[in-house]
Amino acid sequence: MIKSKKLSKEERKQQQSALAKRRLEQKKAFFKKVKAKLNQGLTDTKWENSNVSLAAGEIHKVPLKFAAAAEKKAGSDQEHVGVNDLYNHNTESLIAPKSYENNRTDQVLRWISSAFYFKLKGKTQEVQAGLFDDNRFYLAANENQNKRHFVRKNKKQEVDETGLSTKELLENIVNEYEETEAEKFPGMLPEVKERVIRHLEKIKARLLQDELPEEYAHLSDALNAKPIVAMEAEKANGKKVDLHAERRIKKYLNDDEKFRAGHVKGLKRPCLICMMANYGEYKAGNDDWMDQCPHIPEHSGPGWLSEAATYGYDIEANADTVNQLIPRTYASIPKSEKEKMDKDPYYVPKFSYNIDTDSESDVDESESEDEMDGDERSHTLEEEEPFWIEEEEYGLPMDVAEEEEESSVFMDEEERSSLKDEDEMELSEWADDEREDDIRSALGKRKR
Repeated sequence: MIKSKKLSKEERKQQQSALAKRRLEQKKAFFKKVKAKLNQGLTDTKWENSNVSLAAGEIHKVPLKFAAAAEKKAGSDQEHVGVNDLYNHNTESLIAPKSYENNRTDQVLRWISSAFYFKLKGKTQEVQAGLFDDNRFYLAANENQNKRHFVRKNKKQEVDETGLSTKELLENIVNEYEETEAEKFPGMLPEVKERVIRHLEKIKARLLQDELPEEYAHLSDALNAKPIVAMEAEKANGKKVDLHAERRIKKYLNDDEKFRAGHVKGLKRPCLICMMANYGEYKAGNDDWMDQCPHIPEHSGPGWLSEAATYGYDIEANADTVNQLIPRTYASIPKSEKEKMDKDPYYVPKFSYNIDTDSESDVDESESEDEMDGDERSHTLEEEEPFWIEEEEYGLPMDVAEEEEESSVFMDEEERSSLKDEDEMELSEWADDEREDDIRSALGKRKR
């Protein structure tokens, strides 16, 4: 029997690095092929890939003039364009805040998603909440590990939330927020922090009262019922896939018509794959889908090209349908940025695709002055320096070990500095196919 040689730490590192580099080249070839297929026949818009050096990669569809300018700036020696150049001044692809006055169900689902995002303490890239004809809220996150954290049960800590209604769980979350305040927001992106704080204040003012305001009365039964944690999983190559949250909810329902007729909202808008996998077939066969199912999302975020995001959906094979249904990908103008635009017509807003379409001011006269301040913009944000990652730093991922514990939206100073550590980058840059948008926070921010 021949014994295999035990590798030294340095030899293992070299072996892992060589394997990772081979995988990286394969991914680059895949991204290049997908981009070429999607761009066949396009004239007014174009798909551009950004951060192809990462395991995730991402692809954006923008008006041709912005794609051309981004390519020119990137130069022939670069394999991807800067995401800033795709969205800077690109008013066609930026969505300003809108009113949810006529859609209180979606509004509340957004609040609930933000609340549970807070509860999961940053250990997720996304939370989605759904409501269908059974009057129970459905909850899901991107990561399999979060299944047990939505509704906790821990004998050692004497915690048992299994019998609580959605309203009671929200009350616990709001209480935790009030007790800990800013301690639960280490390094959170400004626009995400702004939204989470605002939504927690809204929940407290409008949903936790003994009697719901009239515009939310139709949600009483669902709020008083136990939620359903719809953390359905899939397997690929013998391991579980971190399926995107809205696709988990659809899989749990196992009823396409029920899914389409219901409401699903989260922190972010659907990515390209979620949009196509959840609604593509229906939209392609029904020109009047907006009249028949008005709650189906209209605007898509970027396409994430990781194994987790693309699971079960062949982008190349469906390229024509993708182009038919997704005229372009979108980013959002955060509420606080819109307020600056209103004051200064020459102000160029920062954009983000860490959040979906933000909300316009919607303050009830019965809400306290403190709550109104929280709604408009938390005072803590006024004193806080935004977290910027320079464009040349795009593509430098977090250390894999840290990646297990914290998502990019909650990076602290030590983690940020690790982005520049080339030794750590050599292994972590492409090591985890499952966490496709771990640096999403960096990509949605821009310099002025």
